Parts: sequence; structure tokens; C-alpha cells
Amino acid sequence: MTESFGWFADAPLSGQTFAPPPPLAARPLFAVASAAAFGGLSLVEPRPLGSGARAAYRITTAALTGVYTAAILPAGTTAGMPAHYMGGPRGQFVPLCSIGRGSAALAAGGLMLGLADPLEALDARITGWLTEHGVRNPRWWMAGVGVAVVAAGWAADRAELRSLQSSHEEARQALENTDENLGLADPAMTAVLDALLQPGVTGVEALRVQLDSVQQRDAEAGFMTDAYLAVGEDTPRIAPRTQVWPVKARFQRGEAAFEIELQIHEGRLESLAIMLAEEMYSPGSEVDQDEAINSLTAWPAVEELDLVTETADPLT
Repeated sequence: MTESFGWFADAPLSGQTFAPPPPLAARPLFAVASAAAFGGLSLVEPRPLGSGARAAYRITTAALTGVYTAAILPAGTTAGMPAHYMGGPRGQFVPLCSIGRGSAALAAGGLMLGLADPLEALDARITGWLTEHGVRNPRWWMAGVGVAVVAAGWAADRAELRSLQSSHEEARQALENTDENLGLADPAMTAVLDALLQPGVTGVEALRVQLDSVQQRDAEAGFMTDAYLAVGEDTPRIAPRTQVWPVKARFQRGEAAFEIELQIHEGRLESLAIMLAEEMYSPGSEVDQDEAINSLTAWPAVEELDLVTETADPLT
């Protein structure tokens, strides 16, 4: 999903497309199995266990937590911090590192092991409280609550995902249905787009055919750092159908460095965006981000551009 919680963001920084949960986590069978596993563990009272049995209980709890975390973690999850903590604008997220499912599983499992003593103390207090208030089988009550929490969390995630997908689709359809807002593309923007379509990149031939029919939405509104595009319905498409084009352009205005990024959707040219380069959000940057963006009044000339192509290694 596209939302960011605390120090984590589950969506790409560009295009704000969905990072849906892995197929396994979306299945009702996964919810049933997870609820049963956590509920079953809740039936075990750790307080009277011997040292060996308690160690096995803790390892099982940590392993189950790690596996569950890895299963529900969307691909492309990024750890970082809000940009305003580093002097950047509010509402933006500065990425620090990507989170793999293996590392997330280890972190979650390790956290459970580290908190084993206080969690078991809390478990004992809850069990004692329930017993004191006349509950005959407190472990069964606790297991029921555990099952309900896991099931409710899974159901809430699915409902939220359906709502986000529906909103996203409605917004896209509304944009696609505003053909009356289409106009001639800004020649300066088209020149930048032409420069990004470098020979040798997979799919560039089809995109060049699309370029011949490209139009710009709300072109009469004048220059904006985001240009939304439309191309002929009968033009060839490319795959992957949704992607960030691997060729980007960088340019400099004073102390501020900018990047231009092309977004492909459904195999077609979708948008071209100017944004501040990532290093402009670093603690050592003295550039006023808002002022730098607002200083732009036109697309840069092709001669100003430094093209970079993304590979398996860092940008080259």
C-alpha cells in the first residue's frame, strides 16, 4: 500500500504506485493458519515451564513472528525518516535503505526474544487477573483474543487495500476521461522526453512511436514540474507495462541539483516530472528545497542535461 507509517514507507517514491501485499499474505488460508498458530501459542502458559521448554517456547514464538512479518511485508518497503527532520519539506519521505524480507524476519524475531522476559511477565499478570475475576480457563480466553486480533488485522488490511485500489482507479479513470484538457505538448518538454529515449534501452522503439502522437494534459496552464501525457490508443506498448524509465536526466541550477524522471503506465508514456536530486535532502545540503523548486519556470534545455542510465549497479 502507498501509506507511510512512522519510519517506514511501503511505496515507491516516484509515481506513488501500489506495493500490494505478497500473494500468500492476501489469501484467507494464510489468515486462518496465522490466527490458529498465534492462538495455539497463547494456550501455552510460559510461567511454569522448565528452562528447556521455556527456551523452545521462546524460539517458537520468535520464529513464528519472523515468518509472519516476512510474509506480510510488501516488496519495496523502505526505511527512512520524514524529510522535515532533516531540514526538508513536510510531507516528503527521505529513504535510507530498503528492507528485505529476510532482514525484517530476523529483526522481528530478535525483538521477540529480547522482550521475552517482560512479555512473559505481562502474560502472567493477565492470567492472574483473569483467574482472580472468576475466569476458569484464562488461556482459552487469551487464545480467543489472539485469534480475533490476527483475523481482524488481516481483514482490515484487505479492506484498506480494496479502498486504496478503488480510489486509485477512480482517480485514474477521471484523468483518462478528461480528453478535453489535452493539448499540444510543450516543445521544451518534448525535447527532454526525446533525449530520455536513448537507443538500446528495451522498449525505446515503441516509445518513440508514441512520442509522435504525444499530447499534454492541461498544457494551457503553463509550465509545471509534472507533465501528464497521453498518446494514441493504437500505438504499440512496452513491457514491463508499469515502470520508471531507466534513463533519467540531471541538471543544475545554482547550488540545486535536479532530476527528471519518466513514468510508464500500461505500456505507455504517462508523465514526466522534475524533482530535487536525492542529495538535496541530505543533512549537509544548504539548498532551500521549496525555493529551489519554485525557482523553475521552464523545462531545461537539452544541452543542460546529464543523462544517467540505471543498471544493476548504481546509476552510471
